[in-house]
Amino acid sequence: MTAVAQQTLPETTEATAEQTRRCIVTGNLLPKEKLVRYVLDPEGRVVPDLAGNLPGRGLWVTASRADVATAVQKNLFAKAAHEPAKASQDLPDMTAQLLRKRILDFIGLSRSAGTATLGQPQVEAALKARCVTLLFLADDAGAELGYSKDIATCRTLSRAELGAALGYEQIVYVGFAAHGLTEKLAVEVERLAGFNADTTTQTNQNG
Repeated sequence: MTAVAQQTLPETTEATAEQTRRCIVTGNLLPKEKLVRYVLDPEGRVVPDLAGNLPGRGLWVTASRADVATAVQKNLFAKAAHEPAKASQDLPDMTAQLLRKRILDFIGLSRSAGTATLGQPQVEAALKARCVTLLFLADDAGAELGYSKDIATCRTLSRAELGAALGYEQIVYVGFAAHGLTEKLAVEVERLAGFNADTTTQTNQNG
């Protein structure tokens, strides 16, 4: 039994290391989904790599407007890359805009996958049936829906943005069922929350 544990431990450690990166600002080792990857483009400019597939050395920063701003102000991208790096002052805004677009793209894909429930009565019924794991409310929506206290709830987009992503003029309430796309969407929502002071993203655990 001890021999088996010794054989599997390195594999577990390697797998864990693969899923974590160190923030160049705080020095904290965090899961990759809690950070944003940046790379240098061919002209040495710092660009966000939200999908994590651009070539080049990854420069990871906690998904936080303050931390990205600090990295820009203190020239930490160049220090981490060990070469000159041009980091724009509007990098936090650029990152937030790209995260927002990525969320809209995932919402559109969720519609095609059939994981989205639209409309207040339908969403309330899905919540009551515990078929929703992520809930979107338009930023001007009224009262919270019932049965949502243990659901990740986000007020990130306008009703027009939600509608456009889902093929309608406007949408106020959208519930997403458990699915791989929903998990990806939840990651992006949480990352965007770090850049939007006026965005509410929460998961309340009761019981």
